[in-house]
Amino acid sequence: MFVLGLLFGLGGPSAWAGNPVLVVDAASGAILHQDRADQRWYPASLAKLMTLYLVFEALDDGRLKLDSPLPVSQQAAAQPAVRLGLRAGASITVAEAIAALATVSSNDVAVVLAEALAGTEARFAVRMTARAAALGMTDTAYRNASGLPDAAQVTTARDQAILARRLLQDFPRHYPLFATRSARYRGRTLQNHNGLLGRYPGTDGLKTGFTCAAGYNIVASAVRADRRLIAVVLGANSRAGRDAQVSRLLDTGFAAPRAAADAPALAMLEQRPEGLLLAAQGVVGRSGCERGRAVQAAVVWPIESWGVLLGIYAERSQAQRAVRHARAQLGGALRAGRPLLLERDMEHGTSWKALLIGYRHDNVGAVCLRLRARGLECVAQAPVVLNLPGYARR
Repeated sequence: MFVLGLLFGLGGPSAWAGNPVLVVDAASGAILHQDRADQRWYPASLAKLMTLYLVFEALDDGRLKLDSPLPVSQQAAAQPAVRLGLRAGASITVAEAIAALATVSSNDVAVVLAEALAGTEARFAVRMTARAAALGMTDTAYRNASGLPDAAQVTTARDQAILARRLLQDFPRHYPLFATRSARYRGRTLQNHNGLLGRYPGTDGLKTGFTCAAGYNIVASAVRADRRLIAVVLGANSRAGRDAQVSRLLDTGFAAPRAAADAPALAMLEQRPEGLLLAAQGVVGRSGCERGRAVQAAVVWPIESWGVLLGIYAERSQAQRAVRHARAQLGGALRAGRPLLLERDMEHGTSWKALLIGYRHDNVGAVCLRLRARGLECVAQAPVVLNLPGYARR
């Protein structure tokens, strides 16, 4: 579009080529720049923006109250990192849960909220997808409340901008929560994962996300004078690269003349191009950011068996101990699981996944029942999960 070329000068769209990006004027909905905005992508923890949208709705219509205690189920407590470390049978208030979700993106808290509103996380995911469709997010589907890997859980940069804009419009009373740089939870300080807060002038939200398949995602909003922009970056290669990319988008958007944001020649957020050929090609994601290393025997992908996730640890030695300890609690055929450690990039540094693989669909449940009975974490992993793009190096 010629008008876009005038606004963005010599740099043009190629400055952000390679991964989906978009920047939009929040008031008018005019798109100031986009590249692959309709390419389906894995949301990672950006899924929690929709979880919070439904929580804010429940607060406003009285179904939830900030001081209400919410029970922590076994399913919630068993969620992998990043998590708050909630124990099954404990409770957390709605206010504490919202603060933890917005700052440190806790997966266990996401499940607590989902179960409080819908009974099960699966039913909550159906509600998330239905709400997305009602908001005009026609290329988004949710399968869980946290954004943990699921091949069918997808979104686009355009859809995430639509959701961010609706959070601003529909919940002005709750939106300032996204600007919280730290929160206290029972003696602990929770630091917000959004590195733009306090660094990029005017930034006051919204959310970051990372999985190996998704790469580094962010939806950000910033204000200068009385003008607000929303920027989305999906699939950046690093935290620093993501922050630099979204900063460039915001800089260029704010540099554009205000009149340009209202120009009829500019595309609007809700106006989708015909065909959507990129979306028709399927989901594109990153791969290769996890490097699989077996503790004993070599593991070859694709993995055809079921596995169990025992936890995610800061050090390899911790993951090794977790595997040894878990196997010591198992007897007979259940002890035949093969150890697997995966070194993995996370939002705040490297971590190690500890798994046992080699189980069948009809005995993996018994493994988790045995381990949970002994106070150990255990999350069953189907082959489709173990073989997700980026879950481990091929």
